[in-house]
This record gives sequence, C-alpha cells and structure tokens, in this order.
Amino acid sequence: MTTRFGSRDGDRFSALYAKYYRRIIYFYVRAFRLPEEEAEELAQDTFLKFFEAMDEYRGEAEWAFLETIARNVAFNRLRSLHTAKRSAKTINIDDPDFSQYEPAAPPERDYADRQQDALQRKLLHDAIAELPSGQRQCMQLWLEDFKYGEIGKALRISMDAVRSRLRDAKRLLRERLGDDNELPEDDE
Repeated sequence: MTTRFGSRDGDRFSALYAKYYRRIIYFYVRAFRLPEEEAEELAQDTFLKFFEAMDEYRGEAEWAFLETIARNVAFNRLRSLHTAKRSAKTINIDDPDFSQYEPAAPPERDYADRQQDALQRKLLHDAIAELPSGQRQCMQLWLEDFKYGEIGKALRISMDAVRSRLRDAKRLLRERLGDDNELPEDDE
C-alpha cells in the first residue's frame, strides 16, 4: 500500500497519534459530556480528518490544530443528529403504496367565496389608500409583516407614534368597512 506521504510524515502522524489520542478522548468526555465509547469513536474520526489534512499542517501548535479538528468533528456529529432530513423515513417511489404518503391537496374554495374574498381585499386596500399619509404608511408596512420597531425605524418615528397611528388607522378602517371586514390581528 502506498500513501501520499513519505515515511517521515507517517512517523510524524504516529507520534502525534500516540501523544494526543487519550487527550482527544478526554477532551470529548469533558467538553461535550460524551460517554467514553462515543468519545473514542470521535477521536478516531478526528485523527482520520487530521491524516487527510496533513498537507495543511505546518508542524506548529500541535494541540491547537488537533483541537480545532476535534471541535469540528463534534459539531458535525451534533448537527447530523439534529438534522431531520437524515432521520426521516425513506420511501421508495416505486412502492405501490407511495400515494398514501402524498399530502392531500387543500380543498379548492368555490368561485363565490374567492370572489367575496377578492372584493373584501379590494375594499380594504381602497380604505387604506384613503387614510391620512402617516397612518397609511404605518398600516402598509404593518400588513407587510414589519414589526413596530422596524416601522418606526423605516419612517423615523417613535414606537409610540407607530402604535398610535396603527390604532387610529384600524379604528378608521373598522368605521369605514364595518365589523364584517376582518383586519389582521396584532401580535405585538
């Protein structure tokens, strides 16, 4: 078997492995509170990554270089454990029961309901267009999901001014549209 490293690199790797293997295990046990068996597995992964990165290693700061690799290995392991995609159930698309896994399409609303919603949206937008300038600007930004602080910053007004303008705008809109037209709820 030939490696891309000479015997000198192999000797250096062996020396570092012997010197730091137990310390890497202790590092995982202490820093990440892992059981020793899992720490040993990660230590093996760490030295594999170190072997792969030996061209980058200049021979300085041995422990710092290994510790950086060890942290990255641990963080990658933690990420992989928390990634839903990797723990999701796999489904063979050739499976005859595949259709049971497809999400159902949302029921289509009838034409009259869609027309009624479109009319209410138009009435709302027309009523917003008739608001005084400051209230209209605040309401438009709020309907675009801006938070009060973001609205204040965008319009260069205080948070109290944003609250006041939105409160007054909603009151005027309810007067013009009646209570039948719902306004989006305020969650701040």
